[in-house]
Amino acid sequence: MHGALTLPSWLGAMGRQPHGTHRRALRDDHGEITFAELVEGMERVGAGLLEAGLRPGERVVTAMEPSVPHTITLLGAMAAGMVAAPLNTRLTAGEARAYLTRLAPSVVVADTAHAELARATGRRVVELASASTRAPLSRRLSPLYADPATLPPVPEDDAAIIFPTGGTTGSPKGAFHTHRSLWLWLNTCAHGNPRTPADVELCFSPFFHITLGTNLLTALFAGGEVWIQRRFDAGAALRAIDAGASRLMGAPTMFAALRAHESFAATDRGGVTAVRYGSAPSTGDFVRDLLRDFPNARIRAGFGATELGSVIGFDHEDLLAGRFRGVGRPLPGATVKVVTEDGTEAAPGQVGELVVSCPWQAHGYFGLPEATAETFRTDGVHLGDLATRTDDGWLAIVGRKKEMIISGGENVFPREVEEVVLGHPAVADAIVYGMPDEFWGERVEVAVVPVPGADITADALRRHCRDHLAGFKIPKTVRSLSSIPLTPNNKPDRRAVRAAALADPTATAHT
Repeated sequence: MHGALTLPSWLGAMGRQPHGTHRRALRDDHGEITFAELVEGMERVGAGLLEAGLRPGERVVTAMEPSVPHTITLLGAMAAGMVAAPLNTRLTAGEARAYLTRLAPSVVVADTAHAELARATGRRVVELASASTRAPLSRRLSPLYADPATLPPVPEDDAAIIFPTGGTTGSPKGAFHTHRSLWLWLNTCAHGNPRTPADVELCFSPFFHITLGTNLLTALFAGGEVWIQRRFDAGAALRAIDAGASRLMGAPTMFAALRAHESFAATDRGGVTAVRYGSAPSTGDFVRDLLRDFPNARIRAGFGATELGSVIGFDHEDLLAGRFRGVGRPLPGATVKVVTEDGTEAAPGQVGELVVSCPWQAHGYFGLPEATAETFRTDGVHLGDLATRTDDGWLAIVGRKKEMIISGGENVFPREVEEVVLGHPAVADAIVYGMPDEFWGERVEVAVVPVPGADITADALRRHCRDHLAGFKIPKTVRSLSSIPLTPNNKPDRRAVRAAALADPTATAHT
């Protein structure tokens, strides 16, 4: 019996079992630890934070690279009843200060790489100067690695962790989970995408993204091992796969980068048993490539959000059956509706707003009661995603309310156009956005990344689109890019591409 539904108590029970002393839990570029060492480190960091004068309920922000010490700092804060809050380290100092105004943290724990950003927030800083060195765990966590202490019990309905939203429509907001909702989320991920203690999860996502939960914390929750990489690097990821990493999670662009790397063909990929992707639209060719590239892996795709965790997905069998488009079906326990403007359920094929509720959803935006009330409503969470549903319940995301293009009075959903453009054999990646137009109000534009060696003309792309799209949806301008910029949450940054087009309308444009 594990007692309260909290991740620290769950891991504590696991680490104190006989196998906890020899089963490896975490590894990074500078060392590795067992489950027993993870639990000891978590409890000692919790004690260190209490010794430093912090109290349960206070926020502990982390400004660190993905690492073993970073993981243990987050767990230690939660174990001591504090609220862990990984900071988006890609923010400027001004953006970070604005975000932390709402969180009002008692301390920012930083490694050397991010100590300057941490100090620029104006908050109290504790620097783990040896976090990124090959040293004993006690030194890597110094000065927070304290003598063992009995930590106070933590109520499962207390706040546990705060994830920053992507900030694509303004300053990031902090979506917070209680211990119970975090535990339920990880449990859903562990059972919906089954894991075993023999699995080795490769983690190359930033910790301020919800993949910290779906990728790293879920693997620990299930008793598996995690190899942490500081950032995505195709060569380093392939070396890890060659060395035995068996589970991968990332955006389609990351898998494309793996395939394009010079060492891809020589890498032994037969040991990869699970691949999960999300964050951006994909194509049948992309899925077929995955099935071929990782022949022993079960391929799954998921849809979620910072406010929800994982809520929709489709399985390997769906892909084998050729069902590549859309985002799939609701996960067990998630209630998903597509509603029209008047609040009624949309008919199959009709576009409406996606409204989701589930036992593991976040509990709101920390320090923002009005924004919380606007998004977290009695009928579910409203994030502004527009979707359709088929007769058999298969869901597709067609865009967001704030991204919808109104051209000549007609609604155009960028994702629908992107899926068609991505079907052109010369297009490796694409992003669609609206631009001001004196005649149409807005016109549809697309920025494309050509397949290496391919040439894309606007006329050829429009001819391709005419077979699949109404005339008002066809891009009037095509731009060429070397790559699609990503938000800090690894999603295509539509706003950045549109801003660049507004700043220089003729650059790389073909009309």
